[in-house]
Amino acid sequence: MKKILYTILASFLAFSCSDEKHNTPKQDNPLFSTSRAVTLNKLDGRINLEEIGIYNPTKVIKKDSLFIVLDQEGLNKISIYNEKGKVLGSYLPVGMGADRGLYILTMNLDTKGMLTAYDYGNDRLVEFDMNQFGQPGFGPKFIDMPKDKKHLCVSKYGSTIISTGVFTDGRYALMDDGKEEFFLDFPKIPTYRSVSDTLMSALFASNIIKIKPDGTKFVCANMLSGIIDFCSLIPCNITRITELNLYSPKATLKSRRNPVAYSAGNLYGFRDVEVSDDYIFALYSGRSYQQYKDLMIYGERIVVFDWEGNHVRTYLLRDPFTSISYNKEENAIYGLTNNPNSVLIKHTLD
Repeated sequence: MKKILYTILASFLAFSCSDEKHNTPKQDNPLFSTSRAVTLNKLDGRINLEEIGIYNPTKVIKKDSLFIVLDQEGLNKISIYNEKGKVLGSYLPVGMGADRGLYILTMNLDTKGMLTAYDYGNDRLVEFDMNQFGQPGFGPKFIDMPKDKKHLCVSKYGSTIISTGVFTDGRYALMDDGKEEFFLDFPKIPTYRSVSDTLMSALFASNIIKIKPDGTKFVCANMLSGIIDFCSLIPCNITRITELNLYSPKATLKSRRNPVAYSAGNLYGFRDVEVSDDYIFALYSGRSYQQYKDLMIYGERIVVFDWEGNHVRTYLLRDPFTSISYNKEENAIYGLTNNPNSVLIKHTLD
């Protein structure tokens, strides 16, 4: 259980044994409907990572002939391998301080070759310029985040940084040239109407944020509910295109020390998100801890939206994934599973 809590976001979320009755999400909800659902049967590649010495990774991005591997529990958080499994570089050894890494939930490789990952244990964004890989001096660069607020999810485009966390001034923080401003309200849920912004920020703290390749929009998907937010990025401002509350979290809000206790029957939401110029690919679980225990984090489908928030299609997965990555050159989704073995599966999209 401890492993799951740290994977989700560290120290202030928990599951309760209660199983309050809530309304079942409607079947026309794109997370549950079979409308526009297709099974991803076209298997274009299956790489047994354990055969080349990669065990239990958190996320794998394939770039040309390289595997970029995030290992949340490894001695080094990010490593780069060639296709034969030879380690070409290992970075961010476990710990606090210079050149080290502590808690990294996910990573992103943009179309310009910039790899980013947020270390919320050390309160800083980590960047690698993959265009310089193999050259002298290649390694991580760090951007410290303001320490007066607890940032938990961070995404970057150019000099613009968007984040969510335990904020009281708004749903999103926007930082450019060192100046941080806050925008938009937290999701409106009648059950939590009288709850303070501090507790609301804790309730909606675990997110995945991805920015559109051209930097004009972003998506924020909540990991512990069916809430996904589509927003526009304009200079020094964030506006909301649409927010889909496909279902709300099942949780009890308590004290500051342990503010959020999720019901064991709460449905895990969006495990990972990838984006392209036209679409958002949201890996969705829909599993509960009560039924699946540690396997609740596996996503059984990829729900596709356009950048206006319209449901386009749903890909049903034969192999549930823990994370996904999108390869633009191949127009393919790479999905990772660690059950029972660590395998990377490629599906070329139509």
